[in-house]
Amino acid sequence: MKTRQLGERSIVILLAGFSIPSIAATLVTASHGIINRIFVGQTLGTEGIAAVTITIPIFTLMLAFGMTIGIGSNTLLSIRLGERRYDEAERIIGQSIVLFILLGVCFMFFGLLAGEPLLRFFGADDAVMPYAKEYLSVMVCGAFFHEMSFGVNGFLRGEGKPRIAMITILIAALLNIFFDWLFLIQFRTEIWGAAYATVLSQFFSTCWVAFHYVSGNTVLKWRLKYFRIDFKLANEVFVLGLPPFIMQAVACILQALQMNQLMFYGNKFGDIHGIEGGGHIAVGAFGIVFIVSMCVYLTIIGLNQGVQPIVGYNVGARKFNRVADTLKLAVFSVTIFTFVCVFILFTFPHIILAPFADISKSTNAEMISLAIHAVKIFVCTLPLAGIIIVMTGYFQSNGQPKIAILLTLIRQAVLFIPLLIVLPWIFEGLLGGNGLDGIWYAIPICDIGTFILVIYLLQQEFRRLKSLDKTYKNTE
Repeated sequence: MKTRQLGERSIVILLAGFSIPSIAATLVTASHGIINRIFVGQTLGTEGIAAVTITIPIFTLMLAFGMTIGIGSNTLLSIRLGERRYDEAERIIGQSIVLFILLGVCFMFFGLLAGEPLLRFFGADDAVMPYAKEYLSVMVCGAFFHEMSFGVNGFLRGEGKPRIAMITILIAALLNIFFDWLFLIQFRTEIWGAAYATVLSQFFSTCWVAFHYVSGNTVLKWRLKYFRIDFKLANEVFVLGLPPFIMQAVACILQALQMNQLMFYGNKFGDIHGIEGGGHIAVGAFGIVFIVSMCVYLTIIGLNQGVQPIVGYNVGARKFNRVADTLKLAVFSVTIFTFVCVFILFTFPHIILAPFADISKSTNAEMISLAIHAVKIFVCTLPLAGIIIVMTGYFQSNGQPKIAILLTLIRQAVLFIPLLIVLPWIFEGLLGGNGLDGIWYAIPICDIGTFILVIYLLQQEFRRLKSLDKTYKNTE
Protein backbone atom coordinates (compact mmCIF):
# COMPACT_ATOMS: atom_id res chain seq x y z
CA MET A 1 0.00 0.00 0.00
CA LYS A 2 1.22 3.52 -0.85
CA THR A 3 0.88 4.71 2.74
CA ARG A 4 3.63 2.27 3.81
CA GLN A 5 6.20 4.28 1.87
CA LEU A 6 5.93 6.91 4.62
CA GLY A 7 7.73 4.54 7.00
CA GLU A 8 10.18 2.97 4.55
CA ARG A 9 11.43 5.27 1.78
CA SER A 10 14.22 7.85 2.02
CA ILE A 11 13.19 10.96 4.00
CA VAL A 12 14.68 13.22 1.33
CA ILE A 13 12.68 11.55 -1.43
CA LEU A 14 9.50 11.51 0.66
CA LEU A 15 9.78 15.16 1.67
CA ALA A 16 10.46 16.19 -1.92
CA GLY A 17 7.59 14.02 -3.18
CA PHE A 18 5.10 15.34 -0.67
CA SER A 19 6.30 18.93 -0.31
CA ILE A 20 7.02 19.94 -3.91
CA PRO A 21 3.42 19.36 -5.10
CA SER A 22 2.10 21.16 -2.00
CA ILE A 23 4.55 24.04 -2.46
CA ALA A 24 3.69 24.29 -6.15
CA ALA A 25 0.01 24.35 -5.28
CA THR A 26 0.43 26.96 -2.56
CA LEU A 27 2.53 29.12 -4.87
CA VAL A 28 -0.20 29.00 -7.47
CA THR A 29 -2.71 29.82 -4.72
CA ALA A 30 -0.58 32.78 -3.70
CA SER A 31 -0.16 33.82 -7.32
CA HIS A 32 -3.91 34.01 -7.90
CA GLY A 33 -4.15 36.13 -4.74
CA ILE A 34 -1.50 38.41 -6.20
CA ILE A 35 -3.18 38.57 -9.59
CA ASN A 36 -6.49 39.26 -7.87
CA ARG A 37 -4.91 42.24 -6.09
CA ILE A 38 -3.29 43.42 -9.32
CA PHE A 39 -6.63 43.34 -11.16
CA VAL A 40 -8.35 45.15 -8.27
CA GLY A 41 -5.53 47.68 -7.93
CA GLN A 42 -5.34 48.44 -11.64
CA THR A 43 -9.11 48.81 -12.06
CA LEU A 44 -10.25 50.28 -8.70
CA GLY A 45 -7.06 51.82 -7.30
CA THR A 46 -6.20 52.53 -3.67
CA GLU A 47 -9.77 52.21 -2.36
CA GLY A 48 -10.18 48.79 -4.00
CA ILE A 49 -6.94 47.43 -2.51
CA ALA A 50 -7.86 48.93 0.88
CA ALA A 51 -11.35 47.36 0.76
CA VAL A 52 -10.00 43.87 0.05
CA THR A 53 -7.38 44.34 2.78
CA ILE A 54 -9.96 45.45 5.36
CA THR A 55 -11.80 42.13 4.89
CA ILE A 56 -8.67 40.07 5.67
CA PRO A 57 -9.48 39.61 9.40
CA ILE A 58 -12.88 38.10 8.56
CA PHE A 59 -11.38 35.61 6.14
CA THR A 60 -8.65 34.85 8.65
CA LEU A 61 -11.42 33.95 11.11
CA MET A 62 -12.98 31.68 8.48
CA LEU A 63 -9.58 30.12 7.91
CA ALA A 64 -9.16 29.61 11.66
CA PHE A 65 -12.22 27.36 11.85
CA GLY A 66 -11.41 25.64 8.56
CA MET A 67 -7.84 24.87 9.64
CA THR A 68 -9.10 23.59 13.00
CA ILE A 69 -11.16 20.92 11.28
CA GLY A 70 -8.82 20.32 8.34
CA ILE A 71 -5.50 20.09 10.17
CA GLY A 72 -6.97 18.47 13.28
CA SER A 73 -8.66 15.70 11.31
CA ASN A 74 -5.72 15.28 8.93
CA THR A 75 -3.31 14.88 11.85
CA LEU A 76 -5.60 12.23 13.33
CA LEU A 77 -5.97 10.64 9.90
CA SER A 78 -2.18 10.30 9.40
CA ILE A 79 -1.78 8.70 12.84
CA ARG A 80 -4.62 6.20 12.13
CA LEU A 81 -3.04 5.31 8.79
CA GLY A 82 0.28 4.71 10.57
CA GLU A 83 -1.59 2.40 12.94
CA ARG A 84 -3.34 0.79 9.89
CA ARG A 85 -6.82 1.50 11.29
CA TYR A 86 -8.43 2.33 7.95
CA ASP A 87 -12.04 2.14 9.08
CA GLU A 88 -11.30 4.74 11.75
CA ALA A 89 -9.63 6.92 9.11
CA GLU A 90 -12.78 6.85 6.94
CA ARG A 91 -14.89 7.76 9.96
CA ILE A 92 -12.67 10.82 10.47
CA ILE A 93 -13.26 11.92 6.86
CA GLY A 94 -17.05 11.58 7.15
CA GLN A 95 -17.12 13.51 10.40
CA SER A 96 -15.01 16.32 8.93
CA ILE A 97 -17.25 16.79 5.90
CA VAL A 98 -20.29 17.21 8.15
CA LEU A 99 -18.38 19.78 10.22
CA PHE A 100 -17.40 21.69 7.05
CA ILE A 101 -21.04 21.83 5.94
CA LEU A 102 -22.17 23.23 9.30
CA LEU A 103 -19.29 25.71 9.30
CA GLY A 104 -20.12 27.00 5.82
CA VAL A 105 -23.77 27.61 6.70
CA CYS A 106 -22.86 29.40 9.94
CA PHE A 107 -20.42 31.72 8.21
CA MET A 108 -22.89 32.61 5.49
CA PHE A 109 -25.50 33.83 7.98
CA PHE A 110 -22.90 35.39 10.28
CA GLY A 111 -21.26 37.34 7.44
CA LEU A 112 -24.52 38.63 5.98
CA LEU A 113 -25.94 39.72 9.33
CA ALA A 114 -22.84 41.08 11.07
CA GLY A 115 -20.63 42.02 8.13
CA GLU A 116 -20.99 45.81 8.25
CA PRO A 117 -20.40 46.22 12.02
CA LEU A 118 -17.35 43.98 11.74
CA LEU A 119 -15.95 45.98 8.85
CA ARG A 120 -16.42 49.18 10.87
CA PHE A 121 -14.61 47.53 13.77
CA PHE A 122 -11.75 46.56 11.46
CA GLY A 123 -11.29 50.17 10.37
CA ALA A 124 -13.43 50.63 7.25
CA ASP A 125 -14.51 54.25 6.72
CA ASP A 126 -17.28 55.64 4.50
CA ALA A 127 -15.07 55.68 1.40
CA VAL A 128 -14.01 52.02 1.69
CA MET A 129 -17.20 50.52 3.18
CA PRO A 130 -19.26 50.11 -0.05
CA TYR A 131 -16.43 48.18 -1.73
CA ALA A 132 -15.66 46.07 1.35
CA LYS A 133 -19.30 45.20 2.07
CA GLU A 134 -19.96 44.24 -1.55
CA TYR A 135 -16.89 42.00 -1.64
CA LEU A 136 -17.64 40.35 1.72
CA SER A 137 -21.31 39.60 1.01
CA VAL A 138 -20.40 37.48 -2.02
CA MET A 139 -17.49 35.72 -0.34
CA VAL A 140 -19.41 34.55 2.74
CA CYS A 141 -22.10 33.01 0.53
CA GLY A 142 -19.39 30.74 -0.85
CA ALA A 143 -17.87 29.95 2.57
CA PHE A 144 -18.82 26.26 2.31
CA PHE A 145 -16.82 25.81 -0.90
CA HIS A 146 -13.86 27.64 0.66
CA GLU A 147 -13.80 25.28 3.63
CA MET A 148 -14.33 22.12 1.58
CA SER A 149 -11.73 22.90 -1.10
CA PHE A 150 -9.16 23.70 1.58
CA GLY A 151 -9.95 21.04 4.18
CA VAL A 152 -10.91 17.88 2.30
CA ASN A 153 -8.01 18.28 -0.10
CA GLY A 154 -5.67 17.69 2.85
CA PHE A 155 -6.97 14.12 3.17
CA LEU A 156 -5.50 13.31 -0.24
CA ARG A 157 -2.06 14.28 1.02
CA GLY A 158 -2.65 12.34 4.23
CA GLU A 159 -3.21 9.07 2.37
CA GLY A 160 -0.19 9.55 0.11
CA LYS A 161 -1.63 11.33 -2.96
CA PRO A 162 0.07 14.74 -2.98
CA ARG A 163 -0.05 15.09 -6.77
CA ILE A 164 -3.83 14.87 -6.88
CA ALA A 165 -3.98 17.37 -4.02
CA MET A 166 -1.75 19.69 -6.03
CA ILE A 167 -3.95 19.39 -9.12
CA THR A 168 -6.99 20.26 -7.01
CA ILE A 169 -5.44 23.53 -5.87
CA LEU A 170 -4.12 24.26 -9.36
CA ILE A 171 -7.66 23.99 -10.72
CA ALA A 172 -8.94 26.52 -8.17
CA ALA A 173 -6.04 28.91 -8.70
CA LEU A 174 -6.10 28.90 -12.51
CA LEU A 175 -9.88 29.26 -12.61
CA ASN A 176 -9.67 32.16 -10.16
CA ILE A 177 -7.19 33.95 -12.42
CA PHE A 178 -9.41 33.32 -15.45
CA PHE A 179 -12.58 34.56 -13.73
CA ASP A 180 -10.74 37.63 -12.39
CA TRP A 181 -9.74 38.50 -15.95
CA LEU A 182 -13.25 37.79 -17.23
CA PHE A 183 -15.17 39.83 -14.64
CA LEU A 184 -12.79 42.71 -13.91
CA ILE A 185 -11.09 43.24 -17.26
CA GLN A 186 -13.59 42.03 -19.85
CA PHE A 187 -16.90 42.76 -18.12
CA ARG A 188 -15.56 45.78 -16.18
CA THR A 189 -17.49 44.80 -13.04
CA GLU A 190 -17.11 46.41 -9.63
CA ILE A 191 -15.30 44.63 -6.82
CA TRP A 192 -18.02 41.95 -6.61
CA GLY A 193 -16.49 40.45 -9.76
CA ALA A 194 -13.31 39.58 -7.84
CA ALA A 195 -15.41 37.90 -5.15
CA TYR A 196 -17.43 35.88 -7.68
CA ALA A 197 -14.17 34.80 -9.33
CA THR A 198 -12.93 33.32 -6.04
CA VAL A 199 -16.20 31.60 -5.12
CA LEU A 200 -16.62 30.03 -8.57
CA SER A 201 -13.07 28.69 -8.55
CA GLN A 202 -13.60 27.13 -5.11
CA PHE A 203 -16.89 25.60 -6.26
CA PHE A 204 -15.20 23.78 -9.16
CA SER A 205 -12.33 22.72 -6.90
CA THR A 206 -14.81 21.19 -4.44
CA CYS A 207 -16.56 19.33 -7.27
CA TRP A 208 -13.21 17.93 -8.42
CA VAL A 209 -12.33 16.62 -4.94
CA ALA A 210 -15.79 15.08 -4.51
CA PHE A 211 -15.57 13.40 -7.92
CA HIS A 212 -12.19 11.91 -7.07
CA TYR A 213 -13.47 10.29 -3.87
CA VAL A 214 -16.75 9.11 -5.37
CA SER A 215 -15.02 7.58 -8.41
CA GLY A 216 -13.07 5.18 -6.17
CA ASN A 217 -9.55 6.36 -7.02
CA THR A 218 -8.57 6.83 -3.39
CA VAL A 219 -7.43 4.47 -0.66
CA LEU A 220 -10.07 5.79 1.72
CA LYS A 221 -13.73 6.24 0.77
CA TRP A 222 -16.59 8.59 1.59
CA ARG A 223 -19.17 6.42 3.34
CA LEU A 224 -22.66 7.74 4.12
CA LYS A 225 -22.81 5.85 7.41
CA TYR A 226 -20.04 8.15 8.74
CA PHE A 227 -21.76 11.39 7.63
CA ARG A 228 -23.06 12.19 11.09
CA ILE A 229 -22.00 14.07 14.20
CA ASP A 230 -19.82 12.06 16.57
CA PHE A 231 -19.14 14.38 19.51
CA LYS A 232 -16.25 12.33 20.89
CA LEU A 233 -14.46 12.26 17.54
CA ALA A 234 -15.25 15.92 16.89
CA ASN A 235 -13.67 16.76 20.24
CA GLU A 236 -10.47 14.91 19.24
CA VAL A 237 -10.37 16.81 15.95
CA PHE A 238 -10.84 20.18 17.66
CA VAL A 239 -8.17 19.45 20.29
CA LEU A 240 -5.57 18.57 17.63
CA GLY A 241 -6.71 21.52 15.53
CA LEU A 242 -6.49 24.03 18.37
CA PRO A 243 -2.99 25.35 17.52
CA PRO A 244 -3.91 26.58 14.01
CA PHE A 245 -7.25 27.87 15.33
CA ILE A 246 -5.59 29.88 18.08
CA MET A 247 -2.92 31.07 15.64
CA GLN A 248 -5.49 32.29 13.13
CA ALA A 249 -7.94 33.63 15.75
CA VAL A 250 -5.20 35.68 17.38
CA ALA A 251 -4.09 36.73 13.88
CA CYS A 252 -7.64 37.98 13.28
CA ILE A 253 -7.45 40.16 16.40
CA LEU A 254 -4.00 41.38 15.39
CA GLN A 255 -5.14 42.23 11.88
CA ALA A 256 -8.08 44.19 13.26
CA LEU A 257 -5.68 46.12 15.48
CA GLN A 258 -3.31 46.59 12.54
CA MET A 259 -6.07 48.00 10.32
CA ASN A 260 -7.09 50.54 12.94
CA GLN A 261 -3.48 51.50 13.66
CA LEU A 262 -2.76 51.81 9.93
CA MET A 263 -5.80 54.02 9.40
CA PHE A 264 -4.93 56.22 12.38
CA TYR A 265 -1.22 56.66 11.74
CA GLY A 266 -1.74 56.63 7.97
CA ASN A 267 -4.06 59.62 8.19
CA LYS A 268 -1.51 61.41 10.38
CA PHE A 269 1.19 60.57 7.84
CA GLY A 270 -1.03 61.94 5.05
CA ASP A 271 -1.74 65.16 6.96
CA ILE A 272 1.96 65.78 7.59
CA HIS A 273 2.96 65.20 3.97
CA GLY A 274 -0.11 66.79 2.39
CA ILE A 275 -1.43 63.51 0.97
CA GLU A 276 -5.18 62.92 0.74
CA GLY A 277 -6.47 59.59 2.05
CA GLY A 278 -3.32 58.64 3.98
CA GLY A 279 -5.18 55.90 5.87
CA HIS A 280 -6.29 54.20 2.65
CA ILE A 281 -2.74 54.42 1.30
CA ALA A 282 -1.30 52.82 4.46
CA VAL A 283 -3.90 50.01 4.50
CA GLY A 284 -3.40 49.44 0.77
CA ALA A 285 0.40 49.29 1.21
CA PHE A 286 -0.02 46.76 3.99
CA GLY A 287 -2.39 44.73 1.78
CA ILE A 288 0.25 44.55 -0.96
CA VAL A 289 3.03 43.59 1.46
CA PHE A 290 0.69 41.07 3.10
CA ILE A 291 -0.11 39.20 -0.10
CA VAL A 292 3.55 39.18 -1.23
CA SER A 293 4.61 37.92 2.22
CA MET A 294 1.93 35.25 1.97
CA CYS A 295 3.78 33.82 -1.04
CA VAL A 296 6.67 33.08 1.30
CA TYR A 297 4.53 31.90 4.21
CA LEU A 298 2.31 29.70 2.03
CA THR A 299 5.40 28.06 0.57
CA ILE A 300 6.56 27.24 4.09
CA ILE A 301 3.07 25.95 4.87
CA GLY A 302 3.35 23.81 1.72
CA LEU A 303 6.56 22.35 3.14
CA ASN A 304 4.73 21.73 6.43
CA GLN A 305 1.96 19.93 4.54
CA GLY A 306 4.63 17.63 3.14
CA VAL A 307 6.14 17.10 6.58
CA GLN A 308 2.81 16.37 8.29
CA PRO A 309 1.95 12.94 6.83
CA ILE A 310 5.56 11.76 7.20
CA VAL A 311 5.75 12.79 10.86
CA GLY A 312 2.21 11.63 11.67
CA TYR A 313 2.70 8.19 10.10
CA ASN A 314 6.08 7.57 11.73
CA VAL A 315 4.83 8.70 15.15
CA GLY A 316 2.02 6.15 14.78
CA ALA A 317 4.51 3.51 13.57
CA ARG A 318 6.93 4.34 16.46
CA LYS A 319 9.81 5.17 14.07
CA PHE A 320 11.13 8.15 16.00
CA ASN A 321 14.50 8.31 14.27
CA ARG A 322 12.66 9.03 11.01
CA VAL A 323 10.64 11.74 12.75
CA ALA A 324 13.89 13.45 13.86
CA ASP A 325 15.42 13.18 10.38
CA THR A 326 12.28 14.73 8.85
CA LEU A 327 12.42 17.67 11.26
CA LYS A 328 16.12 18.31 10.56
CA LEU A 329 15.56 18.30 6.82
CA ALA A 330 12.54 20.61 7.11
CA VAL A 331 14.46 23.18 9.18
CA PHE A 332 17.41 23.10 6.76
CA SER A 333 15.16 23.45 3.70
CA VAL A 334 13.15 26.36 5.06
CA THR A 335 16.32 28.22 6.08
CA ILE A 336 17.79 28.04 2.56
CA PHE A 337 14.48 29.06 0.97
CA THR A 338 13.89 32.07 3.21
CA PHE A 339 17.41 33.44 2.69
CA VAL A 340 16.78 33.38 -1.07
CA CYS A 341 13.48 35.23 -0.50
CA VAL A 342 15.23 37.89 1.61
CA PHE A 343 17.72 38.54 -1.19
CA ILE A 344 15.03 38.82 -3.88
CA LEU A 345 12.61 41.03 -1.92
CA PHE A 346 15.34 43.31 -0.57
CA THR A 347 17.09 43.70 -3.94
CA PHE A 348 14.14 43.96 -6.35
CA PRO A 349 11.15 45.30 -4.36
CA HIS A 350 10.03 47.81 -7.02
CA ILE A 351 9.84 45.16 -9.76
CA ILE A 352 7.68 42.95 -7.53
CA LEU A 353 5.37 45.61 -6.06
CA ALA A 354 4.89 48.16 -8.86
CA PRO A 355 2.34 46.07 -10.86
CA PHE A 356 -0.21 46.30 -8.01
CA ALA A 357 -1.39 49.76 -9.03
CA ASP A 358 -1.32 52.32 -11.82
CA ILE A 359 1.53 54.51 -10.51
CA SER A 360 0.65 57.34 -12.92
CA LYS A 361 -1.88 58.34 -10.23
CA SER A 362 -0.26 60.11 -7.30
CA THR A 363 -2.09 58.20 -4.53
CA ASN A 364 -1.19 54.86 -6.11
CA ALA A 365 2.45 55.92 -6.45
CA GLU A 366 2.52 56.86 -2.75
CA MET A 367 1.01 53.49 -1.85
CA ILE A 368 3.67 51.56 -3.81
CA SER A 369 6.46 53.69 -2.33
CA LEU A 370 5.20 53.00 1.19
CA ALA A 371 4.87 49.27 0.42
CA ILE A 372 8.48 49.10 -0.81
CA HIS A 373 9.67 50.75 2.41
CA ALA A 374 7.62 48.32 4.53
CA VAL A 375 8.64 45.13 2.72
CA LYS A 376 12.35 45.86 3.28
CA ILE A 377 11.65 45.91 7.01
CA PHE A 378 9.43 42.82 6.96
CA VAL A 379 11.93 40.54 5.21
CA CYS A 380 14.78 41.04 7.67
CA THR A 381 13.71 38.15 9.91
CA LEU A 382 12.10 35.82 7.35
CA PRO A 383 14.55 32.95 8.09
CA LEU A 384 13.60 33.10 11.77
CA ALA A 385 9.88 33.22 10.95
CA GLY A 386 10.30 30.22 8.64
CA ILE A 387 11.79 28.04 11.38
CA ILE A 388 9.09 29.18 13.83
CA ILE A 389 6.35 28.14 11.37
CA VAL A 390 8.01 24.76 10.71
CA MET A 391 8.29 24.02 14.42
CA THR A 392 4.67 25.03 15.07
CA GLY A 393 3.48 22.75 12.27
CA TYR A 394 5.72 19.95 13.50
CA PHE A 395 4.27 19.98 17.01
CA GLN A 396 0.76 19.93 15.53
CA SER A 397 1.49 16.87 13.42
CA ASN A 398 3.18 14.75 16.10
CA GLY A 399 0.41 15.03 18.67
CA GLN A 400 1.86 17.83 20.84
CA PRO A 401 -0.69 20.60 20.28
CA LYS A 402 -0.01 22.31 23.62
CA ILE A 403 3.53 23.27 22.59
CA ALA A 404 2.27 24.55 19.23
CA ILE A 405 -0.34 26.63 21.07
CA LEU A 406 2.36 28.01 23.39
CA LEU A 407 4.49 29.13 20.43
CA THR A 408 1.50 30.74 18.77
CA LEU A 409 0.41 32.63 21.87
CA ILE A 410 3.90 33.90 22.67
CA ARG A 411 4.55 35.07 19.13
CA GLN A 412 1.22 36.66 18.33
CA ALA A 413 -0.38 37.58 21.65
CA VAL A 414 2.34 38.04 24.27
CA LEU A 415 4.80 39.85 21.96
CA PHE A 416 3.05 41.19 18.87
CA ILE A 417 -0.02 42.88 20.39
CA PRO A 418 1.96 45.03 22.88
CA LEU A 419 4.55 45.86 20.20
CA LEU A 420 1.83 46.90 17.76
CA ILE A 421 0.42 49.30 20.34
CA VAL A 422 3.64 50.66 21.85
CA LEU A 423 6.08 50.86 18.93
CA PRO A 424 4.11 53.40 16.81
CA TRP A 425 3.91 55.65 19.87
CA ILE A 426 7.66 55.26 20.49
CA PHE A 427 8.59 55.98 16.87
CA GLU A 428 6.33 59.02 16.68
CA GLY A 429 6.50 60.39 20.22
CA LEU A 430 9.96 59.58 21.58
CA LEU A 431 11.96 59.28 18.36
CA GLY A 432 10.11 62.05 16.52
CA GLY A 433 9.68 59.87 13.43
CA ASN A 434 6.85 58.17 11.58
CA GLY A 435 4.35 56.14 13.60
CA LEU A 436 3.84 53.79 10.65
CA ASP A 437 7.42 52.56 11.07
CA GLY A 438 6.47 51.24 14.48
CA ILE A 439 3.84 49.04 12.80
CA TRP A 440 6.33 47.76 10.23
CA TYR A 441 9.04 46.95 12.82
CA ALA A 442 6.68 45.09 15.17
CA ILE A 443 6.87 41.85 13.15
CA PRO A 444 10.71 41.50 12.97
CA ILE A 445 11.12 42.26 16.68
CA CYS A 446 8.39 39.73 17.51
CA ASP A 447 10.11 37.04 15.40
CA ILE A 448 13.44 37.57 17.16
CA GLY A 449 11.83 37.12 20.58
CA THR A 450 9.96 33.95 19.56
CA PHE A 451 13.00 32.43 17.85
CA ILE A 452 14.93 32.35 21.13
CA LEU A 453 12.28 30.02 22.57
CA VAL A 454 12.17 27.93 19.37
CA ILE A 455 15.90 27.18 19.58
CA TYR A 456 15.42 25.80 23.09
CA LEU A 457 12.39 23.70 22.05
CA LEU A 458 14.24 22.36 19.01
CA GLN A 459 17.10 21.06 21.16
CA GLN A 460 14.69 19.49 23.66
CA GLU A 461 12.68 17.79 20.93
CA PHE A 462 15.72 16.11 19.38
CA ARG A 463 16.68 14.78 22.81
CA ARG A 464 13.15 13.49 23.39
CA LEU A 465 12.99 11.71 20.03
CA LYS A 466 16.39 10.09 20.60
CA SER A 467 15.24 8.82 23.99
CA LEU A 468 11.92 7.48 22.62
CA ASP A 469 13.69 5.71 19.76
CA LYS A 470 16.14 4.02 22.14
CA THR A 471 13.35 2.97 24.55
CA TYR A 472 11.16 1.52 21.79
CA LYS A 473 14.05 -0.45 20.22
CA ASN A 474 14.97 -1.90 23.61
CA THR A 475 11.33 -2.91 24.17
CA GLU A 476 11.27 -4.72 20.82
